[in-house]
Amino acid sequence: MNKNLSPKHLTQLSDSWVLWFEASNQYLVISNSLKELVDVYLRSENEDDFHSQLRSSSTLSKHDSHTYYTEISELLRTVNRSPENELPKTSDLPRLEKTDFKATYGFGNMSIAVNYCSLAIQNLIHPQWAHATVLEGEIASIVFDILQKDDHLYLFRNQTYIGHYSVTDYHLLQGQFALQLINSLYNKNESDWIATFHASTVCNDKEAIMIIGDSGNGKSTLAALLMANGLDVLADDFSPLSAKNQEVYRFPSGISVKEGAFSTLKPMFQDFEQFPIYTSTSKNVKIKYIPPMADFGKAASHFQCKKIVMVNYDANAKSEMKTIRIEKVLETLIPESWLSPLASNSKLFLDWLKEVSCYELTYSDNGIAVSQFKKLFDS
Repeated sequence: MNKNLSPKHLTQLSDSWVLWFEASNQYLVISNSLKELVDVYLRSENEDDFHSQLRSSSTLSKHDSHTYYTEISELLRTVNRSPENELPKTSDLPRLEKTDFKATYGFGNMSIAVNYCSLAIQNLIHPQWAHATVLEGEIASIVFDILQKDDHLYLFRNQTYIGHYSVTDYHLLQGQFALQLINSLYNKNESDWIATFHASTVCNDKEAIMIIGDSGNGKSTLAALLMANGLDVLADDFSPLSAKNQEVYRFPSGISVKEGAFSTLKPMFQDFEQFPIYTSTSKNVKIKYIPPMADFGKAASHFQCKKIVMVNYDANAKSEMKTIRIEKVLETLIPESWLSPLASNSKLFLDWLKEVSCYELTYSDNGIAVSQFKKLFDS
């Protein structure tokens, strides 16, 4: 039998199933009909047995049965394959000797220093935290070193090696730095988080709503618009979900907005002209970072989040909010997020998804978009 290829966790959401495989930490979202075929495959002794079981309940041809068996077999073997993680030798790790590129950031009562080995490396991290810069004389609680050796970037926390990443995958460094930063701010470990979503999250004083969407679809610009209209941006582009209470925690970075939104946002933020202009590391576009309005350490640090909105800015479309199936949200949410590899946290993630309501906002009118969000908070 093929039971050894079974998912560790599975749950039904709407008309689909979500399967989680522990070895690879991968999620599959499949239809009810495919789930039935997978079930037959898992209890089959071999391909002939698979075909025999299918014939008892359908008129599937031998050829089609063979195709299904082969494709399901390859799929399940792929998601049950553990990734290879090659750790560098201690002697191969770079060490920081001296740098002119360093910064200290203040978050409430905590200060965090980062030593960058070059200006180019500094520009990968610093812009979104520039608003939190404090005088270098401040004694840092935590010190990060970000170094480069050959074609890899290395991250250290208090001189302890955290990980290394290809220079072409610098976004992995950015994500791991963000994870290590929230661990420092909340005195947590990686195992304390269910996930960190590539999403912006806004809140009022009672609950949070997560905003997802493909790059360029306006989620950060919308977050800035909502902040200018009285809501609080809990997190921009990096929304951490806690295992302890299944709530989203505050991530106090600046809100990144692209040049196309500058003229819209300028009248809404008094110091907008003074915010520095940077060039995006992923795309050759100009961006600014709008500082969060809430003071970290004084504002509430976490809220329940049971609503997800997929946003799409379209200048030629009618502005409207509608409910959608969770499967459509998962197509974006899962591939673009870091999800904990722990079985216990995977179970919590699937349980959390059962409680989430999903919406799609297509908008061309900023005023309507803001009003739709405020209605969603009140519902």
